[in-house]
Amino acid sequence: MQRFKAVPLTAEAFAPYGEVLVHKGEVKLQPVPDAFDRTADAPVPSLALLRIDAANALPVVIDRLERHPFSAQSFLPTEGGRCLIIVCDTAADGSPDIASTKAFISEKREGITYKRNVWHRSVTALEAPSQFAVVMAQTGDGRDNLFFDLAAPIEIVAG
Repeated sequence: MQRFKAVPLTAEAFAPYGEVLVHKGEVKLQPVPDAFDRTADAPVPSLALLRIDAANALPVVIDRLERHPFSAQSFLPTEGGRCLIIVCDTAADGSPDIASTKAFISEKREGITYKRNVWHRSVTALEAPSQFAVVMAQTGDGRDNLFFDLAAPIEIVAG
């Protein structure tokens, strides 16, 4: 089983995969323009609340990844909030490039926006209960979430 170390989330390290959503204190209202990046195939805005009642502890074993081809996807913590964020690049055949896996640990007030088509693991809460506002656009026809079951699970350990 391949093993990857989770490190603290930083805007610079996460930039190839999306944006860290934390108020920088420079202005009162801070825009997040990439949160609504989408193709014309995804005209339906979606706001959902995700509640997670069971916390995870490292190490965490991962056997499935997902991506969203038509829309960016944002997670904003409203309760709890510390979570494990797992991403990887896309291989030439369109599948996840497992060797490129990165794992980050967010702090309570840090949200994230995944860019369109970024392979990632669903939110993995490190505190419970946790709740997140989830924002994305959808096609309305079931093509919004692509899942990939890993041939061999990977393990995420503390950095």
